[in-house]
Amino acid sequence: MSGYLKGNRNLSEFKSLSHTKIRFQTPLILRMYGALNKVNMRKENRYILCNFLDQHSDQIDLDENVYESNNQKTLNQLFLLAFNKAKEYKLIEALYKEYLNSIDAINSKITI
Repeated sequence: MSGYLKGNRNLSEFKSLSHTKIRFQTPLILRMYGALNKVNMRKENRYILCNFLDQHSDQIDLDENVYESNNQKTLNQLFLLAFNKAKEYKLIEALYKEYLNSIDAINSKITI
């Protein structure tokens, strides 16, 4: 786990994102994506995106195995694919929840 999250501003930002009934989730998804990259958690970011795409592959008409094609794409390409598919198939809330659940798991692991 990255030492950047321990006891600094980034951890408090992550914790503040878990408010329920947020109206505009898109900017927060972008913020969480950028924050994970900023604290050098690109692997976790990639995992979140692959997990989202895999879970919803039947809904978003994704024929390829995301985990196999994952390394052929840059992280930004993978994010744009997941974000555009989420937007197109009205799954923004699911992507938002995927980020929140993953960040909560990261926070709990850091606390332990």
